[in-house]
Amino acid sequence: MKSEKHEAVGGRVNLYRRANSRYWQCQGSFGGVSERASTKTENLDEARRFAENWYLEHEAMHSGVAPELPASAPALLTDTPGMVAFPQHDKKARLLAAAIELVSEVGFRDAQVSTIAERAGLAQGTLYRNYKSRTDLLVKVVAHVSQHEVDVVAGIAMGDEPAKEILRRCAYTFGSRAIRGRRMGYALVAEPVESEIEVERLRYRQKLMRVFETVIDRGIHEGAFVDQPAQVSAACIVGSLFEALVGPIARVNDITAAEQLVQVEAIADFCVRAVVGKASG
Repeated sequence: MKSEKHEAVGGRVNLYRRANSRYWQCQGSFGGVSERASTKTENLDEARRFAENWYLEHEAMHSGVAPELPASAPALLTDTPGMVAFPQHDKKARLLAAAIELVSEVGFRDAQVSTIAERAGLAQGTLYRNYKSRTDLLVKVVAHVSQHEVDVVAGIAMGDEPAKEILRRCAYTFGSRAIRGRRMGYALVAEPVESEIEVERLRYRQKLMRVFETVIDRGIHEGAFVDQPAQVSAACIVGSLFEALVGPIARVNDITAAEQLVQVEAIADFCVRAVVGKASG
């Protein structure tokens, strides 16, 4: 048997099998560190699936997001409605949890230091001892909440369903959660913000793009999607998601929940059509 080598996840992971080796191995770089793993399979398609999930898991591990909140403090209030139970021993986490809760109600512009500190039960000076500035804290809000949303979509992307169904579920789940998040959804997608916060939102989009890229790459190998540059298509899909959600999120109080979900379904269907069909010409 000769040595073989293939690529997965748009070239971000190498799959190789040395001569006389039974299983495929995968290799990728995360945070500047090269890592390897055995797929424990002889089948190339199964090895690709392993590589996709392995890549998504390692991307989350090396994302470098804000400090974790305790289990009692949800990452997004749409998951656990109501007041956050602040951990009394960790002032930094209390401030972050208070900021998340406040942004989910009033957005970034009206999330003031005095109100955040009051909700956390701390003095304003304590906030500045734990965060460089109000903007620094709000950047951490975006990093924490957006990573949670990326993890939700990545969890769907790791499923065993056909790529076409996974893509639709990823798009629908992202859109429906953004709409249910109301003010937080608008804050993460479209609210005018300072440049530092916008940079973190761009990182959010890049992480989502990598998740969608793995799904598109899988669909190409399954024959469900036309051959295409997965990275470019993923960028187009994420851009479409963000742009298409601005209207429904902004009108969240003007249309019914059922109407909102109909719009999200239409957005998800568009995302699938975008990668299934052939380009003209």
